[in-house]
Amino acid sequence: MHPSPAARTAPAQRWALWSSGERLRQASDWFTTTDVLGEELVPTRADWCTVHVRASVIAALRAGSNAALTDLGLLDAVDGEPLEMVTLRHRDGEREPLVRQWAADMPVRIGDSYGAGRVTATGITRYLPHVETSMLAAAASTQEQLAHFQRLNIASSIVVPLRTSTGALLGAMTLIREPDNGQPFTAQDVRAAEAFAHLAAEALDSSRLATITAQATRQQAGPAHRTATWQPADPGDPTNSTQGRSWARRTLAEVLTTPPRRDLYDDMDLILTELLSNAVRHGGGLRQAALSNTGKHLRLAASDNDPRTPTLRPTQTNRANGRGMHLIQAIAERWGVRRQHTETGKSVWADLRLTG
Repeated sequence: MHPSPAARTAPAQRWALWSSGERLRQASDWFTTTDVLGEELVPTRADWCTVHVRASVIAALRAGSNAALTDLGLLDAVDGEPLEMVTLRHRDGEREPLVRQWAADMPVRIGDSYGAGRVTATGITRYLPHVETSMLAAAASTQEQLAHFQRLNIASSIVVPLRTSTGALLGAMTLIREPDNGQPFTAQDVRAAEAFAHLAAEALDSSRLATITAQATRQQAGPAHRTATWQPADPGDPTNSTQGRSWARRTLAEVLTTPPRRDLYDDMDLILTELLSNAVRHGGGLRQAALSNTGKHLRLAASDNDPRTPTLRPTQTNRANGRGMHLIQAIAERWGVRRQHTETGKSVWADLRLTG
């Protein structure tokens, strides 16, 4: 059950507590930092949010460069440079795919006439307490884009620059409130958002360096005895969960080295279907599915294009969707996320006991 508008929008008290940025300071790596940004913003301070970072900063992260942004020549933003969305969070998990589709269909670049691209270019906050249809029409270059904007259900917005103490502009943070919220953003919200955005920029930059210098991967289990992988022809194909489940059924016998418990196949069907469906629906597409025999467990994994950690959202009895991660948590012995700064996206894995 989602918080009421009143619970989501008590700006003075909530922003004051939040602006300390304690959770950001505790984040140990880039991926945890981006997760924390979304979790802190939604749903208590915004109905949904995005964080966009310059592609050159992401490239430095993936290349493993631990030099300061000033040494890399990345102090100034350059018109036309793409921005990558590193955080997306919506209070309604069923609406997140709509926002993600919008992001895929409308690339953001520095120097755009609105939004994160504009703010990264100028370094100046854009505040719209009330977003009218005429404003959306002015930002859209085609009727199709206008239709996209209207489906996003934007009533009030703040876009703030992510600027470090060295003056480097990393990108921008966007906060949105929807019509049913009942309260538009205030000037106090803007000041608090700007203060937090500075903390966020510092945390992103420091966690970039920490992620590169730390050990690339912490092993969650011992080496696999046997592993099989499957890559779909089209990462976004909605039938990938069905195809992947069929592949796993055919392939499990090649991974096993001892007789499994009788209900392993059923548990595998349930968990793998959820992992693959989440990758297609919420992860920007399924890149790879894997089965691994680790000796005591069968590890199921799905790799996608979104580095965000899956969220255990409150379950709603009136919806068929949204209970996937709760199901995984209930059936699997353990589950987790593997992310590397040298790769795009993540791999979500779950371990099932091989024997009774």
